[in-house]
Amino acid sequence: MALAWLALIIGNTRLHWGYFYQERFIGAWHTPHIALPNATQLAAGNFRAEAWAQQLPSWYAQLSHSQRQWLPTDTRSPSALWIASAVSQQTTLWQTAAPHARSISRSQISISHLYETIGIDRAINLLGAGTTVGWPALVIDGGTALTLTAGISQEEPKQPAAPGSLGRFYGGAILPGLRLQREALADKTATLAAFVQTTDGKGEETLPPRWATKTSEAIASGLLYGLAATLADYITAWWQQFPNGAVIVTGGDAPQIHRVLQQRTPEIASRVQLNPALMFYGMATCRSAQLA
Repeated sequence: MALAWLALIIGNTRLHWGYFYQERFIGAWHTPHIALPNATQLAAGNFRAEAWAQQLPSWYAQLSHSQRQWLPTDTRSPSALWIASAVSQQTTLWQTAAPHARSISRSQISISHLYETIGIDRAINLLGAGTTVGWPALVIDGGTALTLTAGISQEEPKQPAAPGSLGRFYGGAILPGLRLQREALADKTATLAAFVQTTDGKGEETLPPRWATKTSEAIASGLLYGLAATLADYITAWWQQFPNGAVIVTGGDAPQIHRVLQQRTPEIASRVQLNPALMFYGMATCRSAQLA
């Protein structure tokens, strides 16, 4: 068995990389999708997806001492790549570029009642939640889309179940993510386009005025107060059905979403966990099941 290995989860807009040493998750980084080569390049076998290997040295240099202690220098080069993809074009590309990689499909995820078209990234995140905190669990993924995905225990759906036990998909919802909402305003409302980039929320620690007096603040108010109200409604409904259910926020916008909840609904935020690496724990569980 490879000591060091890579998990690659292909999302809607980015590649999500997780680095493992044995069963221990070391860290993650994210890169853009690889540009699709033309048919001639693929047929000639001239295309190789080696960008990930080139990323490793700079990424390794950024690891903290506590992370490096689990990654001996002589074994830091990964010898296996495991892939799960939510984008069919990228799936085809990586199957050609990395023929020795192991793929994980939706049918190999140990959660029952998954519907046929559910995104594999949602399913893997949910499995990560069941693996780390147990059931019931609600995952809020702040990515390109804002998704809510819930799972419960197979045995006693109303009762908490230990981490790692088999789960059952309960249901969920999909909304445009913060980035998509901003882009929609820019694309469909010409007079607002100039203001959208001022409200990207990076590093934002305080909420904007609710009743804004300028366009940039009005956009921020609509997005962030709307986000807080929507999530508070779903989370409250979740706890009405499952009072002991876990709630985990993950994805690229997870830190900002968590900050908004802390400022707007601190009583809810106090019970909401933040875990940007949730998908990688789900990926590790899938890999262990296959190897077993």
